[in-house]
Amino acid sequence: MNNDSSRMAVNVDVTNPGQFFACCGLLELAHRLWPGAEGWFEKDQFHVVIKEKQQNLFCQLLDRLRTATFESDKNRGEDKIHPIFINQWNLYLDWWLDTSGKSNSFKLWAGQQSFESIILNLQAALKEINLLNAENILNVSMPLSGRFGFDPRAAWNAIDVGYSPNEQQMKVNTFPIVEILAAVGIQGFRPAQDKNDYYYSTWNRPLPTLTARIAASGRLPIGNTQTFRFQIVSRGNYKGLDYAIPIHQEVRHE
Repeated sequence: MNNDSSRMAVNVDVTNPGQFFACCGLLELAHRLWPGAEGWFEKDQFHVVIKEKQQNLFCQLLDRLRTATFESDKNRGEDKIHPIFINQWNLYLDWWLDTSGKSNSFKLWAGQQSFESIILNLQAALKEINLLNAENILNVSMPLSGRFGFDPRAAWNAIDVGYSPNEQQMKVNTFPIVEILAAVGIQGFRPAQDKNDYYYSTWNRPLPTLTARIAASGRLPIGNTQTFRFQIVSRGNYKGLDYAIPIHQEVRHE
């Protein structure tokens, strides 16, 4: 790493799938803005480094997300699940569709909402966030009425409260930066799957985006890797990602 490099770091709970995929999304967007960006997990943080001298990397990313436009691809998928193209990032999102254009298990939101309406709601929330502490940005929350369901902290249980907050259009404490970055990250950083279980792995060496995608799937035997297992759980009419459980740790010396 040379002296001309610039970096950013965010605090992360790697047992939270939403935060893990948000870190992946952070690396994806950094790579598209500054080609050659590298990222890695170290202790309780995710680090991103770029190869040019820049200031306030996360502020630059957030400003671009705040002004991004989302174009619906009406040629694929049914109403409310059309893929989305983000013009400012040259990024196509369709992770909630299978090859036939039908929704898959990662389509977590209920039928009355669309991907486009949710992401616009999250984008509006980004405009209210003040980056006083960029390191803690994945822990910023606010009451919102829509989310993708990546972050289990926003979960509610309809049995416990006796009714569905979503059906009543009630706002639930949501982590908008986690949700929107995870929606970007899971496009290229797909978890491995075994029946109802899903797996992802952290990595502790600086890796570019394409290599990091392989590491995240657990297929790259390099350095210290920690693998986690999680499931998709039902929450009334919605689904969401549950907290992940570490299943093994491998230490390799090269």
